Amino acid sequence: MEVFDQLAEKYQGEHSHNPYQAALIERISKLLPAGTSVLDLGCGTGVPTARALTDSDHRVVGVDIAEGMLRLARDQVPAAEFVHADFAKLPDDFGKFEAVTAFFSLLMLSRADIERTLDKIAGWLKPGGYFGLGMVNFDADSIPIEFMGVPVTVSGYLEPDLKAVLEAHGFTVVDIETVFFTPTDGPQESQIFALARIPE
Repeated sequence: MEVFDQLAEKYQGEHSHNPYQAALIERISKLLPAGTSVLDLGCGTGVPTARALTDSDHRVVGVDIAEGMLRLARDQVPAAEFVHADFAKLPDDFGKFEAVTAFFSLLMLSRADIERTLDKIAGWLKPGGYFGLGMVNFDADSIPIEFMGVPVTVSGYLEPDLKAVLEAHGFTVVDIETVFFTPTDGPQESQIFALARIPE
């Protein structure tokens, strides 16, 4: 999305310090043996997710549609591999990973595309692999909003509905919680963080 080319540095400044996201990244990192592979969907600038995981000796492949984000990511996290692509259109055989993360990237899709992407994620994960997800806590399908001063279209779920959708697409939900986070210069957001797993 061209809008995120424009917002790369501003987005990182306002959203890269989320303690709930950092905690889930750390938890996933500790669940995985060193050297295992993680796919980060909508990786943005590489901070905090790709940086934290590569610092913990994991191999990270980040995918983002915004080249402006990826330019920062490649500079900031040289140990990771970054791919310029629409992750919702990646092929089913894109790869196999011990974990997949998607922090506030799926919400840019319609609900139908979110569910198609969840099926792909389930296929990219090795048996027993983990999925870390961050979403905004609201009930909507492809509604227009203003985000950081620019128009975007977003979708979301309430926590019980998100849990049900994950389970319907083959995931076991290990943990899910709704939290409140305030970006540096923005209003407070109600967010959902989930850790799910594909059965072994």
